[in-house]
Amino acid sequence: MKAKRTRKNPRRAARAFSLLELTLVLVIIGALMAMAAVNLLGGASRAKIKTTKASMQTIASQLKTYYIEQNAYPPTLEVLVTGKYLEAKSLKDSYDAPYYYKTPGRNNNPYDLISAGEDKQLGSADDLDVWTVEASK
Repeated sequence: MKAKRTRKNPRRAARAFSLLELTLVLVIIGALMAMAAVNLLGGASRAKIKTTKASMQTIASQLKTYYIEQNAYPPTLEVLVTGKYLEAKSLKDSYDAPYYYKTPGRNNNPYDLISAGEDKQLGSADDLDVWTVEASK
């Protein structure tokens, strides 16, 4: 007696993912990519803030050094460059804008050293002041 062969349904053997399943996977991947992009962009902003704070602290340190040597603060930050206390590229923040410097400063501070922040407008919420940066260490 010969064994009877049963034919499998060819449609059933070639079963694949449905369009709905593929669409769901693509939506999930898209959502994960969107969350990753938001986190990366936020990280870049935080890095610029940290870099600007560190640069401001370096400038403040050089201002103190200048004061010790000259018994006065310089009238402009460019004096620190000509005096070889700083490099010229140090006079701009992470947003490629020059620092605001004025002596004497406000609130009984010897000077003001401020980064206008991302919007490059002094007096806005994203400004970084050297005196508040040092106080928040």
